[in-house]
Amino acid sequence: MLRGVFLFFFCLLLTSSSPDQTLSGQVTQPAPSGADQSVQANTRVRSFGPPDARISVVRLKVPLNARRLYEAALHAWGKHASAEAQKRLDQALEIDSTFPEALTLRGAIEAAYQRWDSAEQNLSAAIQIDPGYSPAYVILAAVYNAQSRYDEAQAAIEQALSAGACTWSVQYEIARAMIGKGDYADALAVTETALRSNHGALIHLAKAHAMLGLGRYPEATVELRTYLRDDPNGDGSEDARDLLQRLETLGSR
Repeated sequence: MLRGVFLFFFCLLLTSSSPDQTLSGQVTQPAPSGADQSVQANTRVRSFGPPDARISVVRLKVPLNARRLYEAALHAWGKHASAEAQKRLDQALEIDSTFPEALTLRGAIEAAYQRWDSAEQNLSAAIQIDPGYSPAYVILAAVYNAQSRYDEAQAAIEQALSAGACTWSVQYEIARAMIGKGDYADALAVTETALRSNHGALIHLAKAHAMLGLGRYPEATVELRTYLRDDPNGDGSEDARDLLQRLETLGSR
């Protein structure tokens, strides 16, 4: 089930790490780890605009051959060619062991196979090397959410926002953390904000879970059907169908 979720983040890596992006004069620093207390208040009203255009000096210095191997690994993983992806990724990191995008991709792959400790180590290494690389924080938040470490997920989300992340995946992880902590009304507000702009099908799934927590079963049913319409073969689709069937059975009584 997790593989499909983490495959999305690889698309995020591609759109946010091109060396053709403009160079920021400074590397954005992450927010303090205690910032999770302000996540709910800040993220409900934050505007999510175009992807951040900053790229750090660290990433600009990555050798071209290492970057090409990384992109080949990313492409292979997207095609479900796991062995080829790992081979190309290992080659890229042999050339440059401090390549933030490659470390982030390795962390995402480890997370897809639920190797949480290794995923966290690689993502933390990427963040230490380049604190301004926002996708690493987003994927780290996903890793924490998958382990029910919701406070840590919220802290990672706030750091992602401070580093310039502005995609719907951030809102998705915000909602997941809130749902995990039982903050269903706030999670619903986040998903509704996400649905007013470009978003992925997973936002509908998160909204369905928020509505279930609020006891709004008919509306949750609508969101589950929308999710299955938009992503009928997604890795979350089987669980969504089971949940939808239970809701429909409950409604028929």
